[in-house]
Amino acid sequence: MKTVLLVTPDERLRARLGRALAAYSVFVAQNDGDALKTLRLIEIDLVIREGAGPGHGLEAFVSRLKEVAPEALTIAIEPALDEVDAADFVVPGGFGQRELEAALRRAAEKHRLARELATLRSRAASPPPAPSAAEAPWDGATLARILTEFTRVFAAGFDLSRLLDMFLDAIGRLVRPVRMALLLPDPNGEDYRIRAHRGLPPQLVDSLRLSATTGLSRWLATQGRPARVQDLADAEVTRELTLLQGVVAIPLLANGELVAMLVIGQPVMGGQYDRRETETLFDLAAHVATAIRNIALHEQLRREMEFNERILAHMSSGVITIGRDHRVGTLNRRAEEILELAAQTVLGQDLRVLPSPLGDMLFGTLSSGHALARSEIQLALRGRWLEVSTYPIYGDEPTPLGAVLVFEDLTAQKELANQKRQAEQLQLLTRVVARIADEIKNPLVSINTFMELIEERFDDPDFRKHFSAVVGRDVRRLVQVFEKLAGLVSEGELNFVPVDVHTVIDELVAAIELGDDTIGKPVQLEVARETTPQVVKVDPAQLRKAFSYLVRYLGHNSPVEPAKVSISVGRHPDGDGDAGVRVLFTSRTAAVAPDKLQRLFDPVQMVQESLIDVGPAVSQRLIEAFGGRLRLRQSRHELAFLVTLPAAP
Repeated sequence: MKTVLLVTPDERLRARLGRALAAYSVFVAQNDGDALKTLRLIEIDLVIREGAGPGHGLEAFVSRLKEVAPEALTIAIEPALDEVDAADFVVPGGFGQRELEAALRRAAEKHRLARELATLRSRAASPPPAPSAAEAPWDGATLARILTEFTRVFAAGFDLSRLLDMFLDAIGRLVRPVRMALLLPDPNGEDYRIRAHRGLPPQLVDSLRLSATTGLSRWLATQGRPARVQDLADAEVTRELTLLQGVVAIPLLANGELVAMLVIGQPVMGGQYDRRETETLFDLAAHVATAIRNIALHEQLRREMEFNERILAHMSSGVITIGRDHRVGTLNRRAEEILELAAQTVLGQDLRVLPSPLGDMLFGTLSSGHALARSEIQLALRGRWLEVSTYPIYGDEPTPLGAVLVFEDLTAQKELANQKRQAEQLQLLTRVVARIADEIKNPLVSINTFMELIEERFDDPDFRKHFSAVVGRDVRRLVQVFEKLAGLVSEGELNFVPVDVHTVIDELVAAIELGDDTIGKPVQLEVARETTPQVVKVDPAQLRKAFSYLVRYLGHNSPVEPAKVSISVGRHPDGDGDAGVRVLFTSRTAAVAPDKLQRLFDPVQMVQESLIDVGPAVSQRLIEAFGGRLRLRQSRHELAFLVTLPAAP
């Protein structure tokens, strides 16, 4: 069972039925009149009609259907009670998929049995074939006509529709059939559809489809020879051939593959096609099959090329390719925009037409066969920044067929990053200047106040004593500010001399106790020392400054008073086995947020908060200048700085 006719104006019902009829050639009629017209033109196997459909009268419709197509079966959908027996099969109005499929199976089985019975009867009634008479060869005029017609066919080039039409015209002039059809596989290769025809009804052309794996197509593909209706024993193959209103089917084979089927009907003057005509059609069809296959391959290559060109045209990256001849083969739209080059002036030219160093990079990849990973370059022309990568293109040969260069324009990103960096630097400078101004403002205010009063109260000894203490303290604060700022830039000239670390610690403790290194709050120092001297070769004054900055930082970040800082000195082996002098500054009162500790040794970040906070960064710079190391330690209850210095020999 191959063909099904749906008789209903209901679009939704047709859609429901269509899902179960995907394997059939489905024809559609809006009413009974249209259905009978279709039945007169096309051999329909099954008619599915809506019982309450157009015009009602199911019994009358079936009666007229049997007159036009006696072998057609009918399935009625929800017929009237008095018309249930008119149809071969009945399904309810609210049918499900299983009910419909069951009715279709029963109809297909009944149709198969009826076909087999008809075939047996026809074989029993048909007389034995008469011996064929000797066939006369083609005369010269006929042969010349054949060659002329097919010369025109092969002049169609790569226009498939023109080739098929000219082929059918040539067949029509050669053997004069009543009807002809050329069937080609659909894009999915699952069905054969009519692509060109002569004399077939439009309904058949639009709706007919033959399976590519069964029936006539399978017979032609496996047998590889023409199929004549009188020679066929397979009822399904015969059914498909007669459905196309043909008596002979010619396979169009190329490289053993069925690329098309030619079906021709009875000759105009009746009778049959003799063996000579069939063999000639088969030979000519083989040449046309090769042409069809070549056109299909050409179309496939053209579509793939257009697809690749669209990809290249819409890529956000520039693409350039060269061949073995060192000439530019591809320059996509984005490459034109970035390089400001026109493709028509570059394609086919030597790679030296490309801006330097793009041509050199392509040449290097083509010569060496090695890909170049992503790298940033700046073109000499217009100073554009590009991110470039190159790849060799290989075929079956060991040497590259060409090379491809893919690049992106980084110029805008570079400019944006530069503008952002300048803005950040300006913002940082503003913060640093504001911090410096804030640090030196208070000392300068007190100094300025005393300078205004000195003339009036110079003879007052208490004033002079207070003046000396306050102004001296504030001047030292100013000196410390500038020393820290200078320490961020350079450690200055260092005078290395051997010195006992205990001596430096003693000087630091004395200065803090006298208030010379005060931080604005009292600091209680505890020193644990060893009995043996711990000699290091450093600049004592700069080392004391480094230690002082660490103590000041711990004291400044102690929320309680007095701030407690303990200092211990000892010698311990380092990771390399050498004994180094270690100085540990520990505070159980200091508390610093973890995120702040992560940027503690970044002076650019810390200077924005406080010049006291920048002290550890300056200390680290000085200690590393002595060949030592400064590390931060934090536990749950204490914060510590560990200084390691190389022991003097």
